[in-house]
Amino acid sequence: QGALIRDVVSGSPAEKAGLENGDIITKIDNQKVVGIEGEVAKIISQKKVGDTITVTYWRDGKESTVTVTLAENSG
Repeated sequence: QGALIRDVVSGSPAEKAGLENGDIITKIDNQKVVGIEGEVAKIISQKKVGDTITVTYWRDGKESTVTVTLAENSG
């Protein structure tokens, strides 16, 4: 279970943290992500620019964790 990353924007905080298309986000700040449409956006919208979040994701059969510093949405 989790949320599939479909499009990592070039230069975005996600890209800078090493997240890639096809990764599956399983937790944000230890909050389980179950994959409901808009769930990740809802969790992130409760934060503010400059906040740091911990993202746990699944890639190639392994779970990893990265830290992402939130920035203004340029799109």
